[in-house]
Amino acid sequence: MQLGDYITVLRRRWWVILLVGAVAAVAAYAFSKLQEPVFRAEAVYEVRPSRPDAALTAFMQTSMNNIRDSALARPQLERVSQQLQLDRSADWLLADVVSMQALPAEWKMIVRVDYPNQPDVAQRLADAVGENMVGIQITKNAQSQSSDRVFVNALEPARYVGLVSPNTRINVAAGLLLGLVAGLLLAFVLEALDNTLKTAQDVERFLGLTTVGAIPLVGADKPGTLRRAA
Repeated sequence: MQLGDYITVLRRRWWVILLVGAVAAVAAYAFSKLQEPVFRAEAVYEVRPSRPDAALTAFMQTSMNNIRDSALARPQLERVSQQLQLDRSADWLLADVVSMQALPAEWKMIVRVDYPNQPDVAQRLADAVGENMVGIQITKNAQSQSSDRVFVNALEPARYVGLVSPNTRINVAAGLLLGLVAGLLLAFVLEALDNTLKTAQDVERFLGLTTVGAIPLVGADKPGTLRRAA
């Protein structure tokens, strides 16, 4: 096909492309509204060594992962769930609900909770997990025989960050884009399956003949119109 052929297809089948794109966008919007909304809350905790020593600082940075793993242990999350009366298992909380991010360069630990339907529960859960982490570290420091300890303190209480999913705008935009692409492909498929000659240009293109003239086909039932020759 030449460039002119592509332009002809677009002119002839533009409505197919727009229709498929619109249907896909509406479907994406409906899908987004049917999804369960998930809200995010974050709490920030400071992690610092007991004394400003370069070697201890390096140790503190490597130990932050251990602090995180202890706070996210299943028994600890079960305790937090029972404390808040969430009726949620630790496995459910660990499945993309509760997470922690260690930032050794900033000496910070971020507690992140993505909770469905209830933003207030997301905040309460983030605070509870963080405070439980503080308690775990206090116990470890009390049991440690070394003077090199790591302390965890609340820096920022849990705050509501926003809606995580669904992102309706992105879903609709993606649906529209995919729909337009699918509509474009469908337009060319329909054009390939259509073997009728509708215009003088079609005759010239497919038969290789120059069109000298065309007989207009008009309705014969209207006054003042010509009948089509048999």
